[in-house]
Amino acid sequence: MTTYIDILSTAVKTLKDRKAQYGSEELSFDRTSKIATLILNKEISPYDVAMIMVALKLGRLQESRSLDDHYVDGINYMAFAAQFVNAKPAIDTTLEDGIAAIAKRFSQKQGNLDAESNSDNNGSDGNGRWVDSPVNG
Repeated sequence: MTTYIDILSTAVKTLKDRKAQYGSEELSFDRTSKIATLILNKEISPYDVAMIMVALKLGRLQESRSLDDHYVDGINYMAFAAQFVNAKPAIDTTLEDGIAAIAKRFSQKQGNLDAESNSDNNGSDGNGRWVDSPVNG
């Protein structure tokens, strides 16, 4: 029989294990909130992420009420929500700034890939422009 002490003890152990596996929960939740903000096109905070995870755990209870994992993770996500309730984002940028930064990083990487693929001059003038080569000679 699982007691509340067992559940709370497991919750603490789980927090320690996850920190060792995934690093700082502040950085993880901040990163997740930024990704969710870009996807949803509206500001999502680390607190919001924690509460969504609480909702996920509560939603899963319907199918498997006796699975301790739902309760352990639910407790931990509630603790994260309490920790983040008054936290300010680590980097305060607008959605457009985030999109622009990602686009710039992608275009730089794409430019490097294009330059590398054309460096052997197979059909290229070395500047990414195709040149006509004479047939038969």
